[in-house]
Amino acid sequence: MKKDDLILRLGLLGYPLIAPEKEKLSENQILEVLEELAGSGNLRLIEGFPVVLAYCAHHGLKLDFENLLSKNKGERRKRKNLEKLLLISSYLLKQEEIEKPEGLDSITESFATKYGNLDSTEAVTLDEGYLLSLERLRNSLRRYASSFSRSVSAREKEKAKQHQSFQLNIHLSTLFSPKQKELILKKLEGEPFTKTEQEYYSRVVKKKLDALADSEVTRIAKSLSKK
Repeated sequence: MKKDDLILRLGLLGYPLIAPEKEKLSENQILEVLEELAGSGNLRLIEGFPVVLAYCAHHGLKLDFENLLSKNKGERRKRKNLEKLLLISSYLLKQEEIEKPEGLDSITESFATKYGNLDSTEAVTLDEGYLLSLERLRNSLRRYASSFSRSVSAREKEKAKQHQSFQLNIHLSTLFSPKQKELILKKLEGEPFTKTEQEYYSRVVKKKLDALADSEVTRIAKSLSKK
């Protein structure tokens, strides 16, 4: 895989180094990304390994870790790196309380005995002597979690806004005729009225709104709506 393709796919998996176009990756393509990261020798790229796993878990994407490792059975260096990266990613995801992909715990169960407590070290030594900082890996995960939290918050706000708009339309339709509701919404949006609309609004609609805004009417409405 070319480096540009790898960076593009990383962006699509929640670790953007450039702004990629929106598209979906297949499971095989995701496994290929993880495989390429493990053998890349580029620490900046490898730091995205746990981010990819977190992204897959959040989006419900299942990964065949057995297949990933078996494909690299003959490539000792990459296989060893994959095992260490999967193990340390499992540790970090747990520490940061981020959901793990299905099957990650079971596939890494034997790696802890094989490589020891990698989470208690400051850096993981990959094949060819590369030192991978756990702090940098953790920071990458936290940036992903923060970015995800912001996107969820934005979606929730939009959903709440849509719900509020939906409820408003229901209530206005209950109290006002379609034409009256149209004028109220135009007024809310600050849209200009024609002379005829302004006269009708002042003569009919505003009087209804004034009545609804009356404190005694509001009190009675609240009291009776609970009975």
